[in-house]
Amino acid sequence: MLVTLPSLSIGSMKVIFLLLGFILSQQLLFAQNQLSQAVFQVDYPNPTADKPQSKLWYMDNCWWAILPKSTGPSLWQRTENGWVEHVEIHEKLKGVPGRADVYVDDHNLIAVGVEAQQLVVFRLEKNKKWSAEKLATFSLTEKESVETATITLDKNGNGWLAAVAGDKVSVWASNKGLKKWSGPFTLAEGIGKDDICTITSLPEGVGVIWSDQINEAVKIRIHNNGNAFNDWEKETIIESGNNTADDHLNTALSKDGTLWLTTKNSVDEVGGPQFVLRVRTADGKWSNYPYCNLGKVEQPSRPIILTVENKPSLILNGYTIYNGQNRHLANITFGKIDTAQANIIEQVTPVIVPDTTNWSKNNHINNVTGSKNPLPANAPWIILASDEEGRVYEADLSLYFNE
Repeated sequence: MLVTLPSLSIGSMKVIFLLLGFILSQQLLFAQNQLSQAVFQVDYPNPTADKPQSKLWYMDNCWWAILPKSTGPSLWQRTENGWVEHVEIHEKLKGVPGRADVYVDDHNLIAVGVEAQQLVVFRLEKNKKWSAEKLATFSLTEKESVETATITLDKNGNGWLAAVAGDKVSVWASNKGLKKWSGPFTLAEGIGKDDICTITSLPEGVGVIWSDQINEAVKIRIHNNGNAFNDWEKETIIESGNNTADDHLNTALSKDGTLWLTTKNSVDEVGGPQFVLRVRTADGKWSNYPYCNLGKVEQPSRPIILTVENKPSLILNGYTIYNGQNRHLANITFGKIDTAQANIIEQVTPVIVPDTTNWSKNNHINNVTGSKNPLPANAPWIILASDEEGRVYEADLSLYFNE
């Protein structure tokens, strides 16, 4: 049966729109003014660390996360009743390093667990239930020890793993089956032990980006799809000089092939920019944008960058803000990127501000982690952060930026 709605006058419609606008503004104000509570806790300090790893993904209408526990990786699902652990995965992966970077392509999920002298590649598959399989283990000497590692797949299904091992930028590669791995291949050497690298998908293949604090540079090497695993393009300097490098890197790739790279520099001067956004167009041209000044009290660090599935022009940048007068106080802040503006970050908003009333030591919140894939349409935009007691906090960025 067809129901006819009563017609509304222009005045009535204006009132309705004003009311809707007021409700939305109050929801946003409520979200911004609430002290954040932990959504769950693990027995591992700072479980969302470490840069530039990603531990979150969206699949089958749910958010998922792999986070470390004291005896290995644990798999968590965000449900209507909160975050729930799939304990069977933790049992299957006991002994694997828990600090993991995750790459998800449709339902193909590979991850690398990281310890100083060991890297373990494993796969998770979800049919009716999750299953776990160890794929490869790489043992390193004390001289080759690593701080962090990242992993990805290229468009041919080959696996790629990158880490700074000692003073070398090293890469391991696999065929499509992900069980036979080659390497390590050395892409650069003679860099500082405090430097790190990250591997990212590109339209033409994959790229490894690293900080070189000895030479004050951020650099990249690219592997084109179809080339031999050890056949890489020559090193390209993204930017050099002026203390432009630090060991904070995070990337996101837009559907149009634009690569977004957010980094911290080593300037560390009050009033000077603390971050540099580096943007690579699909045809390989780079631009660099310093931003986010260091304050006496507000001290930004550990930036990440996120894209949005159905909003290609919306680029979100998040970071930790330490309190320079009280180191156990910190919050997680996000803003929108607009490189056409002199100050390229706008609508800067705290999204995780923990209740520290009963905190008695330096266990500030830190280490934002997000999805490598674009944030999903018609779903929450979840990010996580954590503290030294293993408490995990979340924010839904769609409450702040989904206009």
